Amino acid sequence: MDQNGVKKRKLTCTIAAVILLLLSSCVDQPEQTIRIGSSPWSGYEPLFLSRQLGYLDEDSVSLFELPSADITMEAFRNHSIDIAPLPLDGVLELLQDGTKLRIILVMDVSNGGDVALVSPDIKKISDIKGKRVVAVNIPLGLYMVRRLLDKAGLERKDINLQLITETEMVDYYKRGLADVIITYDPVKTALQKVGMKVIFDSTEIPNEIFDVLVVHEDVYQRQTNEVCGIVKTWFKTLHYMEQNPAAAAKKISRRIGVTEADFQTMMSGIVIPDQTRVMEMLGGSSPALLAPANRLVSLLVKEGLLRDKVDVSTAIDAQFISCVK
Repeated sequence: MDQNGVKKRKLTCTIAAVILLLLSSCVDQPEQTIRIGSSPWSGYEPLFLSRQLGYLDEDSVSLFELPSADITMEAFRNHSIDIAPLPLDGVLELLQDGTKLRIILVMDVSNGGDVALVSPDIKKISDIKGKRVVAVNIPLGLYMVRRLLDKAGLERKDINLQLITETEMVDYYKRGLADVIITYDPVKTALQKVGMKVIFDSTEIPNEIFDVLVVHEDVYQRQTNEVCGIVKTWFKTLHYMEQNPAAAAKKISRRIGVTEADFQTMMSGIVIPDQTRVMEMLGGSSPALLAPANRLVSLLVKEGLLRDKVDVSTAIDAQFISCVK
């Protein structure tokens, strides 16, 4: 078995173990408990802060921290969790594969948070030709690879690409196995501390990378009020963060094991839409998310990252977001 095959098998085993853990932890919970699974990312932290603040109803909602984005996506695909924060490109892949879901929240827009980092000997972006490029093993990873290559004027054949989980990235660099790493925080900050530097980031591709909160269609239909309650809790937590920025930064930085300064740096790479903006993006007769989502669909199809175009509007109920008023 080649190295990529070993990696894929290892990932499959890890995902299976995590899913079994999720299932076993839910044995004694009520059948209608909503399970949210989230990987580490600064834009998702209000979910965990809401639990710390006691805003999240833990009698009806269970929140799990999963080790990586690919495991979160697979756990959602396999119905081991009911709700997940995911990059929009990953949601498009799920829709293409027939997963019935609803987008219930736009959580953040990347504004420098998604990056390509390089070793110090790489001085300009064209120098990545022939180098070992590592990216996270989710659709977003391949998407960022494509956009990086576009910027460098290169093709896929011009680099040596390997897909891994974000939890392996720092070790890969320390062992001298990667020259370029495509990732996001908190891995971005950790890699900068060991000498890597940013050569390309999402400020150069504005309004292309979104993170959204999705729920399985059956859960959405069965427990609409509870799902709406989770969205209300999100905005309540954002209000707390706005009114108490120092306290919020302290709580979150302690939870994820970084300094408060590092957390503030992480947050500078994203924009978290307020309630008014989210209602514009997901509500009304023409939800504003559809235009950038359809542009993303076209680009992913062109680059071969989607087989066919998908209709994003099927995942948006324009009436739902009004429930937060």
